[in-house]
Amino acid sequence: MRLSESDIQRIVNKVLNEQYEPERIYDRAYIINRLKNGPRELKKYIKELPVIECWDSMGNPQTCTKIPEVIYVYLTGRYL
Repeated sequence: MRLSESDIQRIVNKVLNEQYEPERIYDRAYIINRLKNGPRELKKYIKELPVIECWDSMGNPQTCTKIPEVIYVYLTGRYL
């Protein structure tokens, strides 16, 4: 399959606009659920994810985590 110049430009712009933020926190249950269905080499990160207490928009307690860049790449669909 050949990509047109506009397709390549759209992909490059998308990648440039998606920036990994190492200090951003994510819902830990969601990340674990996604990793359980992911590639074997990424499942090892489940045990390494930090536990961070946080609150949702309604003020309810929640468990959050920070993720390494490799997991971010997988979640954004660019992991090969």
